[in-house]
Amino acid sequence: MQSLRSFIRRIEEAVPDQLVTVDEEVDSRYEITAYIQEMERRRENPGLIFNNVKGYDSPVAANLFGHIDRMNLAIGDSTVRNGRLDFYDEWNASMNREVSPVQVHGGPVKAVLHSGDEVDLTSLPVPLFYEQDGGRYITAGLMVARNPDRCEELNLTYARMVVNGRTDLGVSFHSRGHMWHYLEGSKAAGEPLDVAIIIGAQPALCLAAAAKITDEYDIASALTGEPLELVGCETVDLPVPSRAEIILEGKVLLDEGAEGPFTEYTGYISGRSTRNHIRVDAITRREDAIFHAVAPNNAAEHLLLSGLPKQARISRTLVDSMHVSALRDIIWPVEGTHFVCFLTLDEKMSATPGLAKQYALLLLGLDHYVKYVAILPEGTDITDIAGTMNAIASRCNFRRGSGVELLGDVFGQYLDPSSPEAGLTSKMIIDATGPKTSVSGATVDALRETAMRIGGVEDVAFHDGGSPLFAVVKANPGAEASHVLGELGEDHRLIAIVDRDIDINDPREVLWAVATRSQPVSDVTFGDGRMVIDARKPEGWSAMRATLPESVMARHL
Repeated sequence: MQSLRSFIRRIEEAVPDQLVTVDEEVDSRYEITAYIQEMERRRENPGLIFNNVKGYDSPVAANLFGHIDRMNLAIGDSTVRNGRLDFYDEWNASMNREVSPVQVHGGPVKAVLHSGDEVDLTSLPVPLFYEQDGGRYITAGLMVARNPDRCEELNLTYARMVVNGRTDLGVSFHSRGHMWHYLEGSKAAGEPLDVAIIIGAQPALCLAAAAKITDEYDIASALTGEPLELVGCETVDLPVPSRAEIILEGKVLLDEGAEGPFTEYTGYISGRSTRNHIRVDAITRREDAIFHAVAPNNAAEHLLLSGLPKQARISRTLVDSMHVSALRDIIWPVEGTHFVCFLTLDEKMSATPGLAKQYALLLLGLDHYVKYVAILPEGTDITDIAGTMNAIASRCNFRRGSGVELLGDVFGQYLDPSSPEAGLTSKMIIDATGPKTSVSGATVDALRETAMRIGGVEDVAFHDGGSPLFAVVKANPGAEASHVLGELGEDHRLIAIVDRDIDINDPREVLWAVATRSQPVSDVTFGDGRMVIDARKPEGWSAMRATLPESVMARHL
């Protein structure tokens, strides 16, 4: 599978209910985002093809990677496999294949060439995603460059790129990864960095570029089992896929360019990290090029695409590094924005003293994004957020040094808005492999009535069939977490307190609030084998949630 369009055909054949074609006219300003958000509310979260984008000739493909079934279709054979564990297995097996790309002399991406004064980035249907964004952002562009110190080394990376004019892109290298180091090497030599930007790559290459490695062309070839066909650029010495949709060729200049703010994977607006400037000198594309866009924000597509390759490697390392084979399931739920991980262990092995914590410690060492890791017994459906939270509530004794461990001042993710200092965080290990705890049998109505009498509490919700073990409390800023914990009955063993903007009846929103608005060391309170997580924005909170204009939302809700 050498192209994005062959991937789209594969979706149509294998899972036709997971692709929606939109033929009515849509505005590239916010309306594409509104459609994506609408699809996210559906279980299958289908991909979208917009055939009639107002003011543009090219169609836009979006949300193609919004479901694990479609991620599985992107690699290996055409069979829809069984969820993320099969994806991990296929990814790890592919790493043992040796399939190299091949150089060709032409291809569909060379059908149209624009250079010099003909270059016009504004002719591309680049969406404006959110109100707070600093402009129209290319989100699915794979930037390729050579290492200035070892020219045989190529790297592909995702970088957010805003269209600032006919030939100008602003770019921010947030991750301080390979591309940032390449640019630093070019700066030291006083030379701009030659780059090409691939839009509409084959899906295996999109996944390889998200893996934070080098030699992604080799990895993409291994993932599909067939050599990726590469062709040389027109103005820079770089190979690009011959069957891509669009290629932008240019240079990262040494002067700064306007960039930011933009919506990041946490669901909040992010300022710039670096403020670099790309001059585009040439565009090549197919005659009927499809513009590919990846939804930003904490969308499933964004988080699956950026997370699954890394998660596959981590799961393999967990299995290979432990002296006992106990891992049965693992998931980084997209609602946890990379900050939450759930694991299940073999039921017999999980009774081994300290084993659950050992797995959790290894996981935290392998993934600096994670700050909440919970270990549960085999058979727990950890894809079910409400059920998982209820299982944690029923099986953890919530005592420090026993069921819970806290770690402070640990290296974390720079974009976590709850961090007291950028890049520094606290972390929690939850061992929920113990015996189940029973409840008193009080009615839900009685428990709700008790909760609503607590000062500052505005609403309360119970999930997983109304079980009181996990309670979600909506409270105003004046309600003290310790007071809420003390006043609620013993049936409520795990309590999350959230802000007014959170839908307490939606476990996905609740987990997102816990992941992005709380720090374990400062926002967790214990008492009598129970625990409350205060996931409300503290005083002085500055992170801004991305929004769409009300007029657009009204048309799509």
